Amino acid sequence: MGSATSEFLSALRAGCETCHLARTRVLVAVSGGADSVALLLGLWLLHEELQIDLHAAHLNHQLRGGESDADAAWVEDFCRSRAIPCHVGTESITEAPQLAKLGLEGTARLVRRRFLQRVGAEQHCAGIAVAHTADDQAETILHHIIRGTGLAGLRGMHADEVLAEVDPLGTDAGSVRHGGPPLIRPLLHVERQLLVRFLTEQNQSYRTDSTNADTTLTRNRIRHKLLPLLAGEFNPQIQQALLRLGQQAQEIYADELLLAEGLLREVLIETAPSHCRLRCGPLREQPPQRVRECFVLLWRQLGWPRRLMGFADWQRLVEVVASESSTIMLPGPVTVQRRDSLLMLTRESR
Repeated sequence: MGSATSEFLSALRAGCETCHLARTRVLVAVSGGADSVALLLGLWLLHEELQIDLHAAHLNHQLRGGESDADAAWVEDFCRSRAIPCHVGTESITEAPQLAKLGLEGTARLVRRRFLQRVGAEQHCAGIAVAHTADDQAETILHHIIRGTGLAGLRGMHADEVLAEVDPLGTDAGSVRHGGPPLIRPLLHVERQLLVRFLTEQNQSYRTDSTNADTTLTRNRIRHKLLPLLAGEFNPQIQQALLRLGQQAQEIYADELLLAEGLLREVLIETAPSHCRLRCGPLREQPPQRVRECFVLLWRQLGWPRRLMGFADWQRLVEVVASESSTIMLPGPVTVQRRDSLLMLTRESR
């Protein structure tokens, strides 16, 4: 076994341990690109040792005509040669109703996650493995900073993530539905250069998506333009710096989350799908960031549309708590009323 193979498989074992993949059935999302091929090949080499029952899934977005069809056929051949059950779906992104609202990248992500969630549930998989690497993590954190983020966004992606599906065009706009296998990322601490060395050492080919070079897409501009600029002119270790920032944010956020969860349990009097009541007294004694996080948790618990809320909206809730009497309207739409020592929130049904 070559040095790159040994190093890569060792890192993948550690990722599998973090994601609790041993002795489970796992669905691997495979585009045919280097990252996902390395993940599937690595798991296949380890599947007997770790007692993993492997399945693969590929969604043909039909964005590149014959090139997309060739990718799907390549993935099927790769899996067939290794006796890995392969589930291939086809859906045109350009015809998806969400395109006008979410854009190409957002729509592709939503459609792909729906497909993976459906296949994972049908095959009774414990998790859906995706090939996000440390490079992707750094890009994600930088992307969040550019868009404007708080402490939660600085954490980047998680090794495991419960899928929450938001359909902005559904009958209940922005509603959240949970369920199905979680997303798992066993390569999240593996650098892409090691992954490529592993494939080279294994003499394993892979597909190259021509749209990865399209710098009209935000993530591609960050990868091909912004990160090289920052590394070349400001900090050669920018990727490592972003990853450290994400780790520190995760450690701080974990403590803050525990405190916010305790605060929510203390103040919550009554909840229903369309309304809730809270005590204001304990909220007024807490720092603003904890109160904001408490309300984020409340929205998540009620299944209300958090994506419609910005920092200014969460801050308005803090200000209502501090007031004596006030009524505000928030996205959702949600009406918030402060009456004496109580806070009442009501969401109108659509």
